[in-house]
Amino acid sequence: MCASSCKDKHQAILSATLKLLATKGFHGFSIKQLAAEAGVAAGTVYLYFKDKDELIVSLHSNIISTVADAIFENHDTTLPLEQQYRELCIRLWQFCLNNKCMTLCKPQFDHLPENVLDDRYQDTWRQLQPLLDLYEQGRKQGILKNLPNDVLSSFGIEPYVNLAGQQLRGTIKISPDDLNTILDASWNAISISKIETQ
Repeated sequence: MCASSCKDKHQAILSATLKLLATKGFHGFSIKQLAAEAGVAAGTVYLYFKDKDELIVSLHSNIISTVADAIFENHDTTLPLEQQYRELCIRLWQFCLNNKCMTLCKPQFDHLPENVLDDRYQDTWRQLQPLLDLYEQGRKQGILKNLPNDVLSSFGIEPYVNLAGQQLRGTIKISPDDLNTILDASWNAISISKIETQ
């Protein structure tokens, strides 16, 4: 019974952190407010996490794992590379729209104090291994630009999260036709054009 109860409290704390981070930002809530949101005593938070930084790191890892599970589900590596990429992007787009708090937390993670997530860098990429494999395959085949993984993601994958965040806030409205155009632009940003190969 304790194992189940502990798991529930741990998840309640992470869920409450996600909500508060999305609505108030990293510096906008206290452990006391977090405990109230999670429905636990303030001391209980410290049984699971030594401080706010550790809590945020754990939440980030949890989010990356959840995103990876969603976008790599039924990932078919036998498809042409562009089709694999487009399907990953479509799944990411849908995930972002269906998981508002996670999507709206992205800017918060981008602006965390230095070193909070530094030691999780390799773990993050490990969870996104199919994407790394796609990049590596594309570079080897001369289909993708010979750029580091972070740069390819900045041009290719990250804009979907940012655009979904804007759509969720109501500042833009992306139609299915717009999404197809964005998919084309995204692929063109990381792929080598026929002119470049001539």
